[in-house]
Amino acid sequence: MAHETQFNGKAQFYNSRPTYPQECIDYLIKQFNLSSDSVIADIGAGTGILTKPFLEFGCSAYAVEPNEDMFLECNKQLSRFSKVTFFKTSAEKTGIPSCSCDAVVVGTAFHWFEKENFRAECKRILKHKKNVALLRIANNTEADKQIEKINHCLEQDLNDAKAFFGEGFMEHVCFEYTQSFDEERYIRHLLSSATAPLPKDANFDEFVLHRKTVFKRHFAKGPAELPFVVNCYIGRFDT
Repeated sequence: MAHETQFNGKAQFYNSRPTYPQECIDYLIKQFNLSSDSVIADIGAGTGILTKPFLEFGCSAYAVEPNEDMFLECNKQLSRFSKVTFFKTSAEKTGIPSCSCDAVVVGTAFHWFEKENFRAECKRILKHKKNVALLRIANNTEADKQIEKINHCLEQDLNDAKAFFGEGFMEHVCFEYTQSFDEERYIRHLLSSATAPLPKDANFDEFVLHRKTVFKRHFAKGPAELPFVVNCYIGRFDT
């Protein structure tokens, strides 16, 4: 599939992206009644940004990522954990054993999936309580909020989640937070976007120089405290 190569060359920048706030992780742990005996599956795991806090909590985890670069970086970033198993496969055909997971989590990747096939895969790999959380991180400045409102992005995400879960949709929860970005992390975060140029591209140096100028203009006194929001959609399948 085209999206499986969409992020080629991006893994080197991906760990500069914002992480998920602990409040959000704690909420999911409580909501799904997770413990150190629980098994979660992170589908579309990228470099393991969302997988990591569940491993730190003590869960076992399956990290599923179809992109070669991301998969290798995920292995590298999570190599110190003994309770993680990696699958270089798609969201719709993970290879995870049937009825083996207590929860499925998806971090800012659901929009890439084939929804019907992914739903069937969730039902296959989950145990009797078929818990699923769809998470998406977004910028949270006032300008970003207005753009979201104009483009109906949040409304569309909510509608997509409700359509995916059907009668199993439970709730939509938001977690607002800030994270600190120095100039290097700020630039690398922007370069992690699928639409940003790669180092081999002709406009790469120009892109980086422009973003450095912007950072120096707005954050001359030190690291930038950038606002983000995690939209978390929770659901459960009965069958």
